[in-house]
Amino acid sequence: FIYDSDGVQGEKIDYMLKMRSSGRDRVQDYADKFKVEFFPGQHPWGVPCDLAFPCACENEMHADDATALVKNGCMCVTECANMPLTPDASEVLHKSGILYSPGKASNAGGVACSGFEMAQNSARIRWTRQEVDQRLHQVMVDIHRNCLESAVRYGNPGNYAFGANIAGFTKVANAMLDQGNT
Repeated sequence: FIYDSDGVQGEKIDYMLKMRSSGRDRVQDYADKFKVEFFPGQHPWGVPCDLAFPCACENEMHADDATALVKNGCMCVTECANMPLTPDASEVLHKSGILYSPGKASNAGGVACSGFEMAQNSARIRWTRQEVDQRLHQVMVDIHRNCLESAVRYGNPGNYAFGANIAGFTKVANAMLDQGNT
């Protein structure tokens, strides 16, 4: 990873886009061009931050990485991939009190948008961007509320991951019952 204390914007984003489309998308090239720190073979979780968004791949963040984030004062970790945290990393965050959103809650927007697309195709209609955004906003608000309320209802208040698991399970179970499955 690279650490660019000035941020990645403007010319730097343009460079990254060109680099990515060229097929030669090596992080070290960015570091060399913009004279920033490069950490080959390492993960960024030891860098002090307010918010962390693991989004590369499954199990990219382990317990020691989560511990480093806690130690460095991170306030929130939001999964932006399918299970980028190991179960041990999730446990570290929960015990620390950091706000932690599992991918099944925070990543649900992409799944919802796919559902919107299927609904529009099935009905042969087209929603405006504003209509999709409004529907997506409501879906995400409902997911957040369901996670928090489920955690409280089932005796684990404040544990967003627990609430997401219970809310998801309950939604599937209710759908099965509604279809006559027992």
